[in-house]
Amino acid sequence: MKNLMWLTGILLSSVLFTGCGSNKSDDHQACPAGTYYSGGLCYAAGGVTTSANYYYNSGFYADNYSGTTSLSITNAAKMKDFFKLGMGVCDRAANNYGQSSCDYYTSGSLDIIIQFPNAGTNTAIATIIARPKQNSYFNYQAQIPSGWGLVGAAVGLATGVWFPDPKYYTGVEKNPLQLNMEVSVINNSAGFEGRGYGPTGSGMQGTTLAIQVPQGKIEDASFNFNFLIGGTASARGTMKRCQTMNCGL
Repeated sequence: MKNLMWLTGILLSSVLFTGCGSNKSDDHQACPAGTYYSGGLCYAAGGVTTSANYYYNSGFYADNYSGTTSLSITNAAKMKDFFKLGMGVCDRAANNYGQSSCDYYTSGSLDIIIQFPNAGTNTAIATIIARPKQNSYFNYQAQIPSGWGLVGAAVGLATGVWFPDPKYYTGVEKNPLQLNMEVSVINNSAGFEGRGYGPTGSGMQGTTLAIQVPQGKIEDASFNFNFLIGGTASARGTMKRCQTMNCGL
């Protein structure tokens, strides 16, 4: 896995997994809400760090570009919703072009990582990183407001009183997106599922986000998985055990 530490500035062995709880939160149990877990530390805005409550020592990753594993989108419409409403990385304006468009993210680079702690607990942490498609010679991005947005801008320039564009998406941006997940066994204990919820302040707040492994255990070297958004399978692939500290995060 590649080293992704630069992203932090943006801001059980076979244990018996219990059932999922009802707390629809994106908090990481190892770290306080609103922080980013990496290598046993919790990173807050401004680079302030505190020690995590425990370590995530076992991890698996999938991506669609390294050739060491596999990841593909199976429901482009759902993934566009996720990139916009769950991560806030695209389609924020009324009209979006180039790398501002979610079309560039469905054809771009994607990482999904899941990590488990050593302790006998039914928790996991998922990290999702999205990057837009890169063209060989020229890349651009553009956002154009709606008609009402243009009127509001004109009024603002003339009077100093600014009116927001009603078509502009104002949810949080989370890239990388980290989610606390509760883990339970599925498929007659042949597999497991990590289940979390969309981040607070996003258009997907409270929406179920799940990494489902129909057949596999965390002792395995690899397993097939599905990524579900609101119960709908939206991506799938093969996860492999991380060979670097903290999965390169």
